[in-house]
Amino acid sequence: MRRLLLTLMGAALLTGCGLIPTPRVDVDDVSLILPASGPLAGKVVYLERDALAGHRIPAALQQLTLDGQATYRTAALGTLRGAELYVRPALSALPASCAVSPATPTAPRMVVCDAAGEEAQRIGRLTLEPGQQRAFTLGGPALDQAARAGSGYFGLRFTEGQSVFGDSLNLSDITARARL
Repeated sequence: MRRLLLTLMGAALLTGCGLIPTPRVDVDDVSLILPASGPLAGKVVYLERDALAGHRIPAALQQLTLDGQATYRTAALGTLRGAELYVRPALSALPASCAVSPATPTAPRMVVCDAAGEEAQRIGRLTLEPGQQRAFTLGGPALDQAARAGSGYFGLRFTEGQSVFGDSLNLSDITARARL
């Protein structure tokens, strides 16, 4: 009995420190149709697709990470090799450094923000190779906040190469884990 009590007390202490990982949970794949990135240098582009819809985590959980595979697809004209990923729980009540760009025949509707004002929303970096899967890990306070809200809109800052309208970024085999 004393051993069980000590074990439970130790688990409670670890829980208070945020050291107990939770089991991995599968998350739905995400496919994003990319805009032409050439005119978007120094910007973060949020696409209007709720990538975390229905995946809410309890407030007690923290340090959420998403692991998976990223695949950039192009019709051979795009050269995208790197991007930083950002997340917001909503695309409303945005700072003045953001503007809504309406849909056109060559671009989807998107929210475009100055990268300097979005640093708190950054959750990771993607290294890409056209047509090939590349592993990624995403995490940070912005991801925790989005997951607690049960919605998350991914934003991209294109850092190496360029995408063309109609290229896509697929995030697949995604698993989530958090800590108590």
